[in-house]
Amino acid sequence: MAADSPIIVSRPAPGVQQITFNRPSRLNALNPDLIIELTKELDALVRADDVKVVVLTGSGRGFCSGADLSGEVFPTGVEGDPNRHWTAVQSWYSGVIAKLRRIPQPVIAAVNGPAVGGGFSIAMASDIRLAAPEAYFSAAQINIGQSVSEMGASYFLPRIIGGRATEILMTGRRVQADEAERIGFVSRVCAGNVVDEAVELAEILAAKAPLALRMSKEALNASQEIGSLEAALAMEDRTQVVCVLSKDLAEGELAFRQKRKAVFSDTAAVV
Repeated sequence: MAADSPIIVSRPAPGVQQITFNRPSRLNALNPDLIIELTKELDALVRADDVKVVVLTGSGRGFCSGADLSGEVFPTGVEGDPNRHWTAVQSWYSGVIAKLRRIPQPVIAAVNGPAVGGGFSIAMASDIRLAAPEAYFSAAQINIGQSVSEMGASYFLPRIIGGRATEILMTGRRVQADEAERIGFVSRVCAGNVVDEAVELAEILAAKAPLALRMSKEALNASQEIGSLEAALAMEDRTQVVCVLSKDLAEGELAFRQKRKAVFSDTAAVV
């Protein structure tokens, strides 16, 4: 990818793909080009078996400052019809969130600076969040006359942090990194380089059995929708059966007995 591409894709470690939002002069605000390129990359990840974990971050001093308000028109093909046009635009933005949850790889957000509006939502939709000390989070769209209920914010934040979500979303205030850690929104505030620490964590995850990792993400996502313990247990039982019948489990058990590192083949084939 060219250096001026709205996203930069790299492989900082085996099995780890890093996606960097690359509009530093705009604090990586979401414009049509970035949304379209990110959508393409997430679609490709669905079938990228060589990628075990994804790290998201931003170039420069920001993670993502939300929608770019410079007035650039999103090419929907129905620009002359405001209702259809803005419905299509919202679908592009919300589609990124759905795709982040749908890809099989765990997603680690390395929040290196402001995560505002849609950037806040992208962090919410990630499976794990790490923050730099200078990072902060804000549902700032409420401050300019928009609802905070976009890109999954009203869905994710109450599930992640509970009752504090309403106050944070409705005021649009900044949640600094230390508060985000205290309320459980981020796993930790990194003393060192947040991207380096995210890649280190990604390497730990990438060393796990890929099938087990994918099934774990599916189960954790599904558990947010399941209405009873019995249904959750049934879903978990099926997940474990798939893993039990894989070659990876046999290799993992053999490696444990032989006191060596497992070499997983990433296959669900029955042994």
